Amino acid sequence: MKIKDIIYNTPEISEEKLLEVINSELDFLKRINRPLINRILNIHNYSEPINKLLLREYDLIQDKKSFLTKSQRDLVIGFVGACMIKMVKNDGGTTEPTSPDGLEFVPKVEEVGDNSE
Repeated sequence: MKIKDIIYNTPEISEEKLLEVINSELDFLKRINRPLINRILNIHNYSEPINKLLLREYDLIQDKKSFLTKSQRDLVIGFVGACMIKMVKNDGGTTEPTSPDGLEFVPKVEEVGDNSE
């Protein structure tokens, strides 16, 4: 499904918000695969910022017109998908605090005894 279709079908997602989330998570992508970013910039001749190029590449992958390798395509789809999930989760206000290592805390569950008095 193309980005425009996803945005149309999901009211909590807007392209501007998604671009902001991608920008905030871009350092992570740079740390794990800097050559991917360079490849995308080269393919598109540095025509736009990398966050917009990632969305454009996402659509090209959906149309089967991407020039990236399979592992690079998988990474772009996974990264953009994770950014969409993060954006929707943050808008809903359902995020729980995270620990410094990025793992979510497991909420404490109170045990309720049987009150059969």
